[in-house]
Amino acid sequence: MKDKTVQCKKRKIMAGPFQGIKIVELGHWVAIPSACAIFADWGADVVKIEDPGRGDAIRGVRSLEGTATSERGVQCLFEFLNRNKRSIAIDLRNKQSSQIVHKLVQGADIFATNFQTGVLKKLGMDYASLKKTNPRIIYASLTGYGRVGKDKERPGFDYSAFWARSGIQSKLAWRGQTPVPARPGIGDNITSMMITGGISAALFAREKTGIGQEVSFSLYRTGVWALGLDNQMSLFRNVEIPNYARESMANPLWNVYKVKDGDWIQLVMVQSDPFWPAFCKAMGIEHLEKDPLYESSLQREKNSKPLIVLISDIFLTKSLNEWEKIFDENSLICGRVLSPMNVAHDPQAYENNFFTEINHPVCGPMKYIASPVDFSDTPASIKAPAPEVGQHTEEILLELGYQWEDIANFKEQGAIG
Repeated sequence: MKDKTVQCKKRKIMAGPFQGIKIVELGHWVAIPSACAIFADWGADVVKIEDPGRGDAIRGVRSLEGTATSERGVQCLFEFLNRNKRSIAIDLRNKQSSQIVHKLVQGADIFATNFQTGVLKKLGMDYASLKKTNPRIIYASLTGYGRVGKDKERPGFDYSAFWARSGIQSKLAWRGQTPVPARPGIGDNITSMMITGGISAALFAREKTGIGQEVSFSLYRTGVWALGLDNQMSLFRNVEIPNYARESMANPLWNVYKVKDGDWIQLVMVQSDPFWPAFCKAMGIEHLEKDPLYESSLQREKNSKPLIVLISDIFLTKSLNEWEKIFDENSLICGRVLSPMNVAHDPQAYENNFFTEINHPVCGPMKYIASPVDFSDTPASIKAPAPEVGQHTEEILLELGYQWEDIANFKEQGAIG
């Protein structure tokens, strides 16, 4: 890659912390593409291998719960997960394709995949095979349920492996109620951050030892970690924390309440005793501060239901903005409950660079969610939209040293699109 380092006040500012790192992505759907999108924002050269026919399967998702994913000729989900990447269209079922992939890996730092392990071995793209081509390769593999055990080859999606299997889905509904459906990609995107951390650690180790290695992840395991406080209780004490219902929360100061304008406010005072006097003042219930029924956290737990009813009625007397101001003045902890549409217009998000905008060649100005880390001296950025299937095939093959004659032969043999 060209050195994009520039001088700035006697310091060298790089295009991103992963500038100069090359990644080969054999990924589809969300988790691995999401992780590689973060690396691409951080300056890595990410080459995405896609099937010449349909490309990554997520390109074909036309709607979510009846809501169209495309507008002005652009499918926003694929854009979010694949900005800044280059696409090479390779038919992995073709015998000629193996040499292309191995040549890609030969000059790469990272190979990242969420294809099933059996498929990878059959294709000769398992760690043992690619390690022979490049002993320094960091081989990142994501499965649904782990690399061993009876479920090792079971297809794993975030809805099933992360959300359902980990215990998360069972804890988000009141006892006996229908389990709460997952949100699209939430487990995948959480897992993607684990993947970026694991790969970064492996690269750091390689800098010290010169040795590459395989780094393994699973949606199930990440989900267990995400629900760690609940799962640790079950693991250590052999008990389960009861599911919550706002009407009967043990701690009324750790609960959600509806306000006058129809919005909701989340209180987060887990250790409630230090906050109780200021809370009583803020709510206009000073007479309850020393009341024997409510003066301690234990007493409030015993009598939580009537207290929650009382607090709920008071919250309905003022708007969200009014309550936030009152809580800030009294050093109380709360958070407004926002919808994704609210988030898309939240000034706090814009002021902290949660979003960025580039000029898309198809639809013009387009906003993207920026990767969730800021670097003072190696800033991340989105420079290019997601690629078309195989948009960079010839460009990448020429970089690998192939000639136009070779490329024509690959096309004739059906190895590339």
